[in-house]
Amino acid sequence: MLNPPMTRGWLRRLELFIVRYRTAFIVLLHAFVVAEAYALSFLIRLDFDPDREFAITVAKTLPLLVVVRVGSLAYFRLHQGLWRYVSTPDVIQIVKATTVGSLIFVPLIVLFFGIDFFPRSVFLIDWAANVFLLGGLRIVVRILRERRVPARGDPLAKRLLIVGAGDAGAALCRQALISTDFHFRPVAFIDEDPSTVGTSIFGIPVAGTSADIRRIATNYRADIAVIAAPTVTAAERRRLVEACQRAGIPVQILPSTPEILDGVVSFSRVRDVDPADLLGRPPARLDKAAIQAYLKGRRVLVTGAAGSVGSELVRQIAEFGPELLVLLDHAENPLMFLESEIQDAFPDMRLVGQICDVVNRNSVEKVMDRYRPEVVFHAAAHKHVPLMERAPAEAVSNNIGGTYSVVSSARKFGAEAFVMVSTDKAVNPISVMGASKRVAELLVHEMAGNGGTRIMSVRFGNVLGSNASVVPIFRRQIASGGPVTVTHPQMERFFMSMNEAAGLILQAGALGEGGETYILDMGDPIKIVSLAETLITLSGLAPYDDIDIVYTELRPGEKMSEELYSNREEIRSSRYEKISVITNPEPVSGVVARVEQLLDDLPRLDNLGVVAALKDLVPDYEPDGLLLAPSEPERTVG
Repeated sequence: MLNPPMTRGWLRRLELFIVRYRTAFIVLLHAFVVAEAYALSFLIRLDFDPDREFAITVAKTLPLLVVVRVGSLAYFRLHQGLWRYVSTPDVIQIVKATTVGSLIFVPLIVLFFGIDFFPRSVFLIDWAANVFLLGGLRIVVRILRERRVPARGDPLAKRLLIVGAGDAGAALCRQALISTDFHFRPVAFIDEDPSTVGTSIFGIPVAGTSADIRRIATNYRADIAVIAAPTVTAAERRRLVEACQRAGIPVQILPSTPEILDGVVSFSRVRDVDPADLLGRPPARLDKAAIQAYLKGRRVLVTGAAGSVGSELVRQIAEFGPELLVLLDHAENPLMFLESEIQDAFPDMRLVGQICDVVNRNSVEKVMDRYRPEVVFHAAAHKHVPLMERAPAEAVSNNIGGTYSVVSSARKFGAEAFVMVSTDKAVNPISVMGASKRVAELLVHEMAGNGGTRIMSVRFGNVLGSNASVVPIFRRQIASGGPVTVTHPQMERFFMSMNEAAGLILQAGALGEGGETYILDMGDPIKIVSLAETLITLSGLAPYDDIDIVYTELRPGEKMSEELYSNREEIRSSRYEKISVITNPEPVSGVVARVEQLLDDLPRLDNLGVVAALKDLVPDYEPDGLLLAPSEPERTVG
């Protein structure tokens, strides 16, 4: 008698053999099952009392039946599916294949053998036997496969609490039950619909609502919770996250609804909760056809490509299949990493990483002349308010001079569209950075009327997680044990996810005819201290207990809150949700000439002279103190 290790080794070799010759094996198995079902149908018809006539009839007709049924099963690709994942659609395909096989077989029997030769009831019995045996065999294989999943008996498997008993939660539970790659063991569901409480999904109980999370987590000894409710609002999601954290269990989240609809629900998609998941509004739905219409097959250039917004623009543009994508940046290492990332993801796309300083107009023109981009996204800019307060000439040189250089070159070399990324800090500015971006807006607006290029600006607020912004700074402070520093308890900002910001910039580019300033809907502003508390909580710590929050003071150039448009600007909605357009841009004449003069004078101006020149160009610029001393330490955040 074989001992267990020998038996397992033999079975493993058999399994490998079957996998290697899987298609041939399944075709032969189908032939065997079809033959057995046929013989069984005759036995049932004859009350299991066969005679010689039975054997003759079966022998004559069986080859024809096997050819027809195996061919029908192959036509419906039933030799290709993985049986361990069999589900309702597979059973439907079996019914279709069996029905088609019967509809072909019956006329052939009549043609070759005559109707009196064949017991008519066998047709129906054979049809039912094929559906039962072919479907049942697959279901048995799936059951045996799932019973072998290591997580069921793995002492190291995490006990999983699934929050959400809808389609997404059920799909996630099934994935955990059948997967051999992820060691999670579903132990209970939580759902807000009381009518589901007391039921079960794949044998896993729906144990209660979110109000019962603490009790359920304790009773079922849950190690981790996953929120599998992709359609809930941000406020509901925040409440579920807080309930899980109060229960003392780590919490993760399933992807967004589009990914669920794409059929990619799996543990490989489960991730940590991000602050963007808790923003107080649903994400925008993009008109991808309109974006594709002006990007697919075109030559596209992105300045500041290695920056936060620029790199996300690059990733999304690549999805629309441009003929050529030029990544222009002055930062060598980030550009190299981005070029490698995009090339790996889109190996067939023409991609060029180009080192270039947008301030150097000669260099920019050489790039434009060489690649002749049809669409230009200008995301290059100095963005950090405190640094620009110390170096106003650099803000003017890059944010104004760089914009003038890029938009002039785009027009000169025949670009069809130019989109500049602006900021809410350009509205009623009190900082050098904001004033410089406001001048850039005025500059591109004036230049939009002098040529065939569609020139426009897109204005929005802070982007969650951008380089050296509040979120990564807070996370670094939390990782080091705190404290988290916030400038003022009432300070608030508009926030948007990186993905959504880039998508809406692309959408605005499809809208503009030239001269527009578009404004992205940022929802309600969020208090910085609330964001700090959320990040601490998402790290599994308690604000003010585990990690302290301390207040500093506003730095020069910082506002308590930002605005997306001034009270002198009127806005109207566009045909796309979450994008508005200014209908009465402030008339400012001679901006181009005055910018050229400022750039000529810049090497001779000190800080106060630069600020005075900005004030002359932007009358509503109200400098907020001057300027941080070089030795003064940095503080966070605003």
